Amino acid sequence: MRRVRAALTLAALASLTLTACGVGGSSAAGGDKAVATDAPLKGTVTFQTWSLKNDKFTPYFTALIKDFESRHPGTTVTWVDQPGDGYPDKVTSQVTGGSLPDVVNLPPDIAHSVAKVGGLLDLAKNVPTLSKDYVRSGLTAYTYGDLGTAATYGFPWYLGTDISLWNKGMLQRDGLDPANLPKTFDQLLAQAKVMHDRSGGKDYLMSRPPGLSDIVNSGTPLMTPDGKTFAFATPGAAAMLDKYTAAYAAGYLPSDVLTSTYEGNSALFNKQVVAWTTGGGNYIASTQQTNPSLVPQIVPSPALDTAPLYVQGLSVSSKSKNLPLALAFAQFATDNANQAAFVKLAPGYLPGTTAAADDPSYSKSDGTAQGDASVFAYQDMQNAVNFTPPVWTSAMDTYLNQQIALAMTGKESSAQALHNAQDRANQLLNQ
Repeated sequence: MRRVRAALTLAALASLTLTACGVGGSSAAGGDKAVATDAPLKGTVTFQTWSLKNDKFTPYFTALIKDFESRHPGTTVTWVDQPGDGYPDKVTSQVTGGSLPDVVNLPPDIAHSVAKVGGLLDLAKNVPTLSKDYVRSGLTAYTYGDLGTAATYGFPWYLGTDISLWNKGMLQRDGLDPANLPKTFDQLLAQAKVMHDRSGGKDYLMSRPPGLSDIVNSGTPLMTPDGKTFAFATPGAAAMLDKYTAAYAAGYLPSDVLTSTYEGNSALFNKQVVAWTTGGGNYIASTQQTNPSLVPQIVPSPALDTAPLYVQGLSVSSKSKNLPLALAFAQFATDNANQAAFVKLAPGYLPGTTAAADDPSYSKSDGTAQGDASVFAYQDMQNAVNFTPPVWTSAMDTYLNQQIALAMTGKESSAQALHNAQDRANQLLNQ
């Protein structure tokens, strides 16, 4: 799952909003079109994926397109795939040049930027069964407060989330019960203290600083309901950061967690330096290939509080010259049968359809730790949240992390650090 956010350059796209009849949002620029679906499908559309043309996926897409065309004689789907690097800039040039493909693979942040200038079709208006056929968490990721909460701009296609993974040997060594694992951050904090105290400070349960997900899990919305202003400097968020600060000062986290030498939570878990990490539903299976001696020690559980959502979707260009065919192909590519076949080629991914819940591989464990992990991941995904707003940038993230580090080292109060980060984020947003 691509977890690195695409920082789409908006300068070129912003100019297009001036043509939107003086009204902001996609509806003024054509995103609210109603597509006629009663006529026979015919003609040609272009389908664009992102870095999926390879030995593993090419046969799948070739068969997918052949199947669709055989069901609809007289139609042609032309598949193009763009390299991983530079994809946001490529989409920008396609939008500004009027050449965005009819059906296009977009993550939520890029989809938001394209929808904002009227480049994407509102699927909620054109697919009556949308909310019934696709998981709510995935649809929410393509629904944007600043563009109207009734519109949705992407079919959830392949999704991921994180579950919790624990080292039972370390837990037992420090008097903790692998059958009584933390379910919330506060429970994690309590058990981190036990592990620290009983190991004499040699073992760690926690090993990462807080971020956006922790702010949201404190009960704090990151933005105002209209999606136009950051508003996360709340007492609840400050209280959460205070807890992290106290834990860091007490030695419950590695001392280098705020420095450039920090290896990361997953790396420390693999070295059995820390007893908790997060990862996808296939973490145990992949660890069997990379660090088999660790696997017998791993116990999975659901994510703490609310799980994060990682999602890729298929969107339909509102400028398509063949909207009925484009919409039909996007629905076909993301229906349950085709999603299930796709994710089988990529362990750890999850289908974005509600019908997948009937698949035993997602609804019932085979009794192994990996089987449990797969079920936990699918269950977590139902209510997972894409914590990162589409307008959040790497510059905002860097500044927030700097302010969090200042708070955790006692150089600023938590409340002041969050206010500083909020003000800077809003300044960058307004620029």
